[in-house]
Amino acid sequence: MMSDIRCRIISEPHDHKAVFRQTSVKSPYFDGDDYEDVPSSKISYLCGDCGFILAKNIHSDQISQLLKSDQKGLSIVLQCPQCEKFNELSTQSKS
Repeated sequence: MMSDIRCRIISEPHDHKAVFRQTSVKSPYFDGDDYEDVPSSKISYLCGDCGFILAKNIHSDQISQLLKSDQKGLSIVLQCPQCEKFNELSTQSKS
């Protein structure tokens, strides 16, 4: 099962968030493994502004592991290589 999640657009972060940027290549930041035997649903994360695919084929448990932290509200910010808006992947979002 595949589902798409549109990320929340935020202003450029200047605090303690991890920010990913691309300079020349325009491709998804993360491309998940295609394991047939993994029961979790796959998710693609899209830019909240232009719909560019920021991450694809991510298993729902992979993103929660990526964001797992003792720090409450840790978030990862992906700058869209297409429209250059800042998209937030956050532990506060619903999984």
